[in-house]
Amino acid sequence: MIVMGRISFTVCCWLILPITAFQVSRNLLTKSVRDRQDAVLWSTRKDFVATMTGASLVLATIGAFPLEPAVASGGATAGGVYLLSAKQRYNDRVSKGVAGFLALGAALENGDIDSVRAFFASEEVGSWKDFSAAGYLLANAFRRNSSAAPDTLPSVKKWKAYTAEVENMNKALKKKDTKKALDSYAVASLALDEYLEKVELPPGKDLLVAS
Repeated sequence: MIVMGRISFTVCCWLILPITAFQVSRNLLTKSVRDRQDAVLWSTRKDFVATMTGASLVLATIGAFPLEPAVASGGATAGGVYLLSAKQRYNDRVSKGVAGFLALGAALENGDIDSVRAFFASEEVGSWKDFSAAGYLLANAFRRNSSAAPDTLPSVKKWKAYTAEVENMNKALKKKDTKKALDSYAVASLALDEYLEKVELPPGKDLLVAS
């Protein structure tokens, strides 16, 4: 009986041990898989956090240092749009003003002072008042950037040189000095052509013929 009991016990151990070993192995394998899944998940979370942190830093940098708009040459705005608009608005008025001014030569030579005074007193297109406004605005449009002072622009300098001679002519007319008025008129006509070149318009005589 004792012998049989030992044999039965031994047989049971042989049957139980493989099963137990299998369960232990399976548990270890399951734990290893879970550990790997947790590691992958943790790595993915770290990458996500790192990515979002980097993106936040980039956005913060952009916010702290905003990009400045580029300023294009050839006009106050990109592509010379301002200059193109100024030409469309003022070229015709300037051309008519040039024609009106150059027509004063014959009036001065004939002593027709009334026609000269009418040119300076009128406010219509082609008269001095409209011409002087349009001429300056057109000159001011020829700039490389929007921050340049008008008096530094070559076109504005030429315009002011011309208007200074026109003022001398007016002073001579007030004194009824026709000869001096004619001299100032001749100098002003030359200065006018220099201005027209700067604002990309034909010479005065061509504008007079075209009118």
